[in-house]
Amino acid sequence: MKMKREEKQRQVDELHEKFSTATVAILTEFKGLAVSEMTELRQKLRGAKGELRVVKNTLARRAVEGTNVSGTREAFQGAIAVAFGYDDPVAPAKILKEFVDKRTEKIKVKIGVVEGQVLDSKGLKAVASLPKKEVLIADLLSRMQAPVSGLVGGLQGIIRKFVYTVSAIRDQQSTKTS
Repeated sequence: MKMKREEKQRQVDELHEKFSTATVAILTEFKGLAVSEMTELRQKLRGAKGELRVVKNTLARRAVEGTNVSGTREAFQGAIAVAFGYDDPVAPAKILKEFVDKRTEKIKVKIGVVEGQVLDSKGLKAVASLPKKEVLIADLLSRMQAPVSGLVGGLQGIIRKFVYTVSAIRDQQSTKTS
């Protein structure tokens, strides 16, 4: 069944919007993946504020033009499904890694774009091994706070020693006058 020109343009516009707003877009090649498995993957991605779309390669090549995903244009060959993530860029990569590890012969990660950076499958595995965004931010803040805490502790120690010294001098002078 052939698509009409208006339908094709609508799909290109819709995909262009998704490629433009996604923080992560991962191209996967799937062969022999059952409908139930595809549904399971879609549900997991939905839970992480993402989605999985099977795309027509010719329409997807047009849709990536003018987006930060344009570097993946040549990867649209074969049966391609794109995993989009709109919030945490690590979550969709983790979900796909776990899914692919169970079904290595049915689905393969080809290439992806994480916040404008084009990554191959090895790079995406590295992203998938990162902790969640909130954990990274908390770790960064604690590391930024550590020098200040150390400075405050050091200054308190100096003030404490000064107070002890002044107190000792006062006690010494009071024993001399008595």
